[in-house]
Amino acid sequence: MSESILPNQVLNNFSNSKPLRLPTHLYKVTKDYLKPKDINKIQKAYTFAYYAHDGQTRKDGSAYVSHPIEVAKILADLKMDPDTICSALLHDVLEDCGVQKNSLLQIFGKDVANIVDGVSKLGKIEMQDKAERDANNFQKMALAMAKDVRVILVKLCDRLHNMRTIEWMPRHKQIIKSKETLDMYGPLALRVGMESIRSELEELAFKCIHPLRAKMIESAVLKSSGGRKKIVTKIRKELKSHLKQNNVEGAAVKGREKGVYSIYKKIKTKRKPFSEILDVYGFRILVDSVDDCYRALGIIHNYFKPIENRFKDYIAIPKSNGYQALHTSLLALDAFPIEVQVQTRSMFNSANIGIAAHWGYKTSESSTGLDIKATKWLSSIVDMHKRSDSSSEFVESIKTDLDPNEVYLFSPKGNIFPLKVGATPIDFAYEVHTDLGEKIVGCRVNRKEVPLNIELETGQTVEIITSDTPPPADPSWLNFVVTSKARKGITALLRNQKISAARKAGKLLLESELKRTGHDLNEFRGSSLKRILKSIGTPSLDKLLVDLGLGKKTGNIIAERFYSGLKIRKIEEDNNVDPLKIDDNHIEGVPIVFARCCHPIFGDQVITHSDTERGLVIHNKQCKQIEKRIGRDPRLLETIWLDTNRKHEYIACINVITENRVGVLADMLSIFTKEGINVVNLNTKEIDKRFTGFLIELEVSDKDYLSSIMAKIRAKKFTSSCKRVINKQ
Repeated sequence: MSESILPNQVLNNFSNSKPLRLPTHLYKVTKDYLKPKDINKIQKAYTFAYYAHDGQTRKDGSAYVSHPIEVAKILADLKMDPDTICSALLHDVLEDCGVQKNSLLQIFGKDVANIVDGVSKLGKIEMQDKAERDANNFQKMALAMAKDVRVILVKLCDRLHNMRTIEWMPRHKQIIKSKETLDMYGPLALRVGMESIRSELEELAFKCIHPLRAKMIESAVLKSSGGRKKIVTKIRKELKSHLKQNNVEGAAVKGREKGVYSIYKKIKTKRKPFSEILDVYGFRILVDSVDDCYRALGIIHNYFKPIENRFKDYIAIPKSNGYQALHTSLLALDAFPIEVQVQTRSMFNSANIGIAAHWGYKTSESSTGLDIKATKWLSSIVDMHKRSDSSSEFVESIKTDLDPNEVYLFSPKGNIFPLKVGATPIDFAYEVHTDLGEKIVGCRVNRKEVPLNIELETGQTVEIITSDTPPPADPSWLNFVVTSKARKGITALLRNQKISAARKAGKLLLESELKRTGHDLNEFRGSSLKRILKSIGTPSLDKLLVDLGLGKKTGNIIAERFYSGLKIRKIEEDNNVDPLKIDDNHIEGVPIVFARCCHPIFGDQVITHSDTERGLVIHNKQCKQIEKRIGRDPRLLETIWLDTNRKHEYIACINVITENRVGVLADMLSIFTKEGINVVNLNTKEIDKRFTGFLIELEVSDKDYLSSIMAKIRAKKFTSSCKRVINKQ
C-alpha cells in the first residue's frame, strides 16, 4: 500500500470540497430504506474516506478506497443503520492514514468514532512476540465489541472482503489470515448468529489453505450431482405435498446444499467416507408461524420414519447465539436418510444475518432474544478481560467460548443455561453467577446429589449447593471444567488464596523470629518501618510478608534487618518462644495442609513447614523429609495441637501382614465397618506363598483411637504383624 497524504491535508481537502457522489450500488441500496439526511451522512463519510486514502492502492493495483466501499456495501445489503455504514467507510483511516479519533468524533459523532476505534488497530503495543501483539489487538477489538456490537459487524464484513480478495496477498500471509479466519472469525460470526457470513468465511479460508482438497471434494460432489438431484427433487415434492394436504399453507421446502468445508469437517470429525457424508440429504421447511413449525414436524414424522435420538428443539430452547429451528432426521423413500430443519421465515432470516437483523435501520429500537443473548455474551468479554493475566490468555478464553457444541441445562426455577458439551456443575455455577461458583460445595442433578466433576447432559435440572464458608478452591477442578468463565474464576481464587495464605504464613514466620528477642511486629511502625523496608528493597510490609510466605525471602535474615532497625541485640536462646497452635485445623486463621509423606494425626508430635506452593504444611516430627532440617530451616516452626482438633478425621497409614488365605481381607474390613471407619485407599502385595501385605489408608480421629484399631487387627489369628507407617516409600 503506497503512502497516504498527511492528516491535516485530508481534513483540508475534505473541508474544502463538496460531498462526492456515492458509488452506484451503495446509493441504490441505501436509498431504498434510509432517509435523505442519513444518505447525506454516508456521502460525507465516503468523501472523507476518499481523501484520507487518496494515493493508497491495494495489492491488486486498485484504489484503496474500493475496500471500505465493498465493506459498506455488505453492511448496506444487511440494511444496517447509517452510523454502521459510515464506520465501514472509515474503518481504516485511524490505522492507515494517521487521522485522529477526535477528528472523527467532531465530524461524525461519538458512535462512529467509537466503532472505527474498536475495529482499527490504533495504539499497537510493540512486542517482540508477534502472537502476543496480535492477541493484544484482538483484545482491544473484543472489548470495543462489548461496548457496541456494531464493531463486530464491521470487523466481520471487513474480514469477508479481505478473504474474497486474498489471492493478491503473498502465500504465507494467505495461510496466516485463513487459519485466523477458521480459528476465530468463523466461530465469532456463528456466535452472533450470522450464518451466511460464517459459511462464506469458512469456505474461502478452507479453499485457500487446502486448494487441492477443496477441488477434489467439489469434483466428487459434481460427479454425484446428477442422481442426487432426482432424489432431492422427489423428496422435496413429497414433503411439500404432505404439508399442503394437511393445510400447512405457504410452506416452502428447499434442498440444503452442503458446503465444501462442511463436508470436509464431517469427513474429518466423524471419520466417515465421502460417500456416506454425501448420502445424507438436507432439507429446510419454511413456514409462517411457530405453530406451523410444530404442525409441519408432526406431519413429516407421520409419513417418514424418524431416526432415534436425532430430534432437537431449538425453538423452545434456542442456541446461545439465538438460533431457532426444529431439527430432525428421517428415513425417506424407505432407505435414504434425510436431515430436516423447520423454521419460520423470520427465524431463517435471523439465522443468516444474526444480530445484524436487530441492529438494522428499521428495527434498531427493538430487542429480541437473539439480540439479548449475543449482547450478554459480548458483555461477558469484559469479565474475561479482568480475569486474564495477558492478551494471549484472554484470546484463548474467547476461543474456548466460541465452541458451538452445547448442552442446555435448567435451574431449579426453570431458567435455561446453554453451556459447552462436557460442562460440569462447577461450570454451571460460574455461568449462573461468579459468587455461586466461588461458594459451591456440592450439587444435585434432577434432585440427586452428584460429584462435582460429572458431565452434565441436555435437559437436566441443576441445583448448586453453597456454603458461606466454603473450603479452599481445589486446583484439580481445572482438570475437568470446560468453560473459560469457570477456569478464570478458579484460577483467580487459587491465586488469591495462595497470596492470602502466603501473607499469613509470612507474618507467622517473621513474628516467630521477632519473639526470640521478646518483641512484636506491631512495634515497628512509621518511619522506622519504612527505613527497614527500604533497606530490604521491598515497597511495603504486605509485599514482604507475601515474599516470606512464598519462600522468596528468608525469615531469620529479614528479622536481622528488623533487629538492626531498632538496634536490638538478637538473643540466641529461643526456649521462650511460644509454639504455634493448631486450632480447628487452622493456625491463626490460616488453613493448613497435612503432609501425605508422613500422615500426621491428632496426638502426634508435629512441626509446621511454610511451603512455597501449599502454605502451612503439618509434618510428623519423625518424618524423614523434615527430621534432619529441624533447628536449621527457619521455615520450620514448633507446633502443638489444641483439643478443638479432636472432632476432625485424619488419614493414617498402616501396614498389615497376614496369612495368605481366602476371607482374610473380608474379615479385616469387617473391623473397620463395625467401627464406622472409612478406608481411603488399600493396596495388596504378595510377600510369598504364605503371607500377604496390605498397605491401608484409613480415617481416624486421633493417635489413641488408631492404636485401639491396630490392637484389634493384631488380635486376629491370621495377622502376622500390624504397624503404623509414618514414612511412606
